[in-house]
Amino acid sequence: MHKFAKILSYVFDGSVISIPILIIICLSIESDVIKALGWAFLCLTFTMIIPYLYVYILNRKKLIDDLHIPNRENRIKPLIITTVSNIICFTILYILEAPPFLKTMFLAAIISTITIGIITYFWKISIHTAWMTFIIITFIILFGKWMMVLIPLIPVIGWSRVKIKRHTITQVITGSVITSSTTFFVFYHYGFISFV
Repeated sequence: MHKFAKILSYVFDGSVISIPILIIICLSIESDVIKALGWAFLCLTFTMIIPYLYVYILNRKKLIDDLHIPNRENRIKPLIITTVSNIICFTILYILEAPPFLKTMFLAAIISTITIGIITYFWKISIHTAWMTFIIITFIILFGKWMMVLIPLIPVIGWSRVKIKRHTITQVITGSVITSSTTFFVFYHYGFISFV
């Protein structure tokens, strides 16, 4: 079970799963395929490639010993780089008049990342469950309630992180709760969620 949990942990790492997810989202909100792939490439550059390269360089320089950065103290700088990179991307999306849903999604991601970063100064929480929660909520808003079938992935991924002793149960739950709160707030504020 430990090996299976480790596989899940790597498969659902944000740097890996971001590629198909962002392509799917962009193709869904932009009818022009070329434009959609352009948006996806732009987003992936700032959300995955730049942050991952930074973490990879840290790993190569032996400043961290694991790409998943198990030590809380070592997560601060990568989270700052990720936040700055996301803000730059959001600014470019705004200037280029990207689809409103994409801009709103990035704003939600920025707020969630800042919140997680602040908490990480004092306490380690699960970025895996935070990211998966963000994606599932985004999919539900974009594709409809039937995407709720993906919700069980959150506790499964949380279990994998606890199983390989990277997080406690409280830490995986907190990651999910924080992201769901910020994501719902932002999407609701910009009219993508209606409770009427």
